[in-house]
Amino acid sequence: MTDTGADRKTAGENRSGSVCAFIIVITGILLSCLTAIFGSDILPEYHDKLFHLRRLAALAQTLKSGYFPARIYFVMNQGTGYAMPVFYPDFFLYFPAFLVNVSVPLGIAYDIYVIMVNAVTGIVTYLSVKEILKGEKIISAVISFIYLLSVYRLTDVYIRDAAGEYTAMAFLPLVICCFIRIYRGKKKDGFTEVLKNSALLGISMALLAVSHVLTTMMAAGFLAVCALILFKKTFKKNVILTLMLSVLIFFGLTAYVMYPMADYMLSDRYLVSESSNIMRGFYPGWRDLLEIIPSGSGSGIAYDNRMPTAVGPAVTAILAAWFVRTMLLMAGGRKSQDGDKKIPASISAELILFVVTGLSLFISSKYFPWTYIEQNGGVLRSVFCSVQFSWRYIGPATVCACVLGAYLIRDIKEASPKLSLVFIVMLLILAVLPGVILQKRAISENGHATIVRGEDIGIVSDELYFPVSWNREAEYAEYPEAVNCMVDSYARNGGDWLVSVSGASEDASLTFPVVYYKGYVTVSGDGKKLDTLQSSDGRIRVLIPQGFSGELKMGFRESAAWRIAEIISLISIESVILIFTRRKKRRKEISE
Repeated sequence: MTDTGADRKTAGENRSGSVCAFIIVITGILLSCLTAIFGSDILPEYHDKLFHLRRLAALAQTLKSGYFPARIYFVMNQGTGYAMPVFYPDFFLYFPAFLVNVSVPLGIAYDIYVIMVNAVTGIVTYLSVKEILKGEKIISAVISFIYLLSVYRLTDVYIRDAAGEYTAMAFLPLVICCFIRIYRGKKKDGFTEVLKNSALLGISMALLAVSHVLTTMMAAGFLAVCALILFKKTFKKNVILTLMLSVLIFFGLTAYVMYPMADYMLSDRYLVSESSNIMRGFYPGWRDLLEIIPSGSGSGIAYDNRMPTAVGPAVTAILAAWFVRTMLLMAGGRKSQDGDKKIPASISAELILFVVTGLSLFISSKYFPWTYIEQNGGVLRSVFCSVQFSWRYIGPATVCACVLGAYLIRDIKEASPKLSLVFIVMLLILAVLPGVILQKRAISENGHATIVRGEDIGIVSDELYFPVSWNREAEYAEYPEAVNCMVDSYARNGGDWLVSVSGASEDASLTFPVVYYKGYVTVSGDGKKLDTLQSSDGRIRVLIPQGFSGELKMGFRESAAWRIAEIISLISIESVILIFTRRKKRRKEISE
């Protein structure tokens, strides 16, 4: 009877813990969605909301025209086309694009996307931290709450409207969780466990890659640094095998994104590569990083009108408390009755998280030698300046500090449950106040505009991702320009042009008002391919054979290599699913 009572008590505690954790996470999600719900029509100056609304509108139109996957936004850039999806993955925008195509207003579809990402962020963070702490539900929920309302993340969501970056931030806790799982593994773990851990890390990094390439690069860089710090474990058989397999799985899952991007970058010069090693924006000082009450607007370029670049008081409190606690432990200030120091078993992981957080904040600040690196170029410039804005490094610092906070709260709880409760309440308050204030100010300090359709904002493009030969300022005719031939008629359907040509003499050609990207092909009515080239001003130029009369069709077609990359990604997805379903089936068989 005693055992039954104890079991019931434990089950009751688990249920109450689950309910409490659920309430904390849901509250965090709802509080992080205040602006999306009550200020959905805000339009911050200097930032990317219009850019991403145009992306969304163009993707919806491209899908509606029958092109899948979308590789060229044919309606963008005044109808001349824009290969943004090749350089800037739009995987997660397909859902809001579907909403737009079923008559949901563009602005509302974007707000639904924001709410969806906030919810995913809260859930992923909770589950990741719970896995790291091996079942600590309340602490995991608290960290999820703090991360959801962290100042830099909310700045990304509601001031910068950096859709790719804040989407990627939803999966950073998962990356850390998977990395810790690998290094926490045991020597006796079999190949099945190695394969599972490889798949988890590969999936988490792939989710970053289909969200935001720059965040993926930063995450990969920091993981490499951590692997070097832990080199003794890194080169153990299971760990190195797991890491190598995770890289293969990552490239398999993202082949449909990575291969086309690499294909373009190697085949031509684009503005993205010309500007990727130039730093833009201001460099935060320590006062900016430690700011307590954030504004709700501002620029990422001009310091005099700067946006918030703080880690937030909750994150600052975690870092300060961890440092003080650890110094006391190291100095022998906290000892058990037998005289042994109470050093947590997780101190190595905590120390690495603290170092990575500090390193990220240092790199993000004006105290880092940015000027020297920019002037001297080389590998350092390519590595550090590829992110374009120094304050982007605050993102990795925020997530590492939050995971560090999870370890810290658990350590405090083991020493004094009451003190841990006080610390949790303090952190929740320190997270809520700036998070709510930032959103309230974002609604009041920015302009407002109701956007229903893409046409309301003009489906134009940004300056990036064009061939360097393209002249954006020039005005071109809306029809194919003929040289030494006659255009009898032409029609356009989405990205395809159907042209009737006659009287072609020597050196005849057609120049289309379309930006040339690799993949455009032209076929005559009898199925023969015509030479499709890039003109000197970046447009598409088709060479017409002498004496040619008839119809020709010009449009974008994915190469066989691109299709193979897509097939590889599909096979990789199926393989990953098989890894987990077989593992689950095996567990079931063992239990029976």
